[in-house]
Amino acid sequence: MSLFPEIDETETINNVVEYFERDFPRLIAQSHLNLSYIQSPKFDVIGGGGGTRNSQEDKLVDHISAPEYVKATMRLINNCPDTYRTILKYKYVYGRSSLEVTDMVGYGQTRYNELRKQALLYFADAFMDFEDLHIYLSSKATY
Repeated sequence: MSLFPEIDETETINNVVEYFERDFPRLIAQSHLNLSYIQSPKFDVIGGGGGTRNSQEDKLVDHISAPEYVKATMRLINNCPDTYRTILKYKYVYGRSSLEVTDMVGYGQTRYNELRKQALLYFADAFMDFEDLHIYLSSKATY
């Protein structure tokens, strides 16, 4: 028995990459925080929670919460183990190429790819207080 539901790792990784490549840049723009600020490891993060909202509320809440999402993202990245932090920060925040980040972490391409996937899954677990990026496998009941 596991404490956590089984996830589809490939789809969860895709969700986290989509967050970093599509949502995170928009959150930065909406937050009005400059890149030098979000690169700082010092953040005071206010926790977030989910709920049912209408589209008008979503627009207002999304705009208000953008700085908190940006700060939370950076705080969570900065709390990752060293190698994961390097990969997430340089690949997804600074936009460096995989080859550059591979050189930074000092591993070959195959090991880098394994670590990148692990880092993305680690981030998905850490980010759950703000947004659940996991894709869950359907549990099949047996009788």
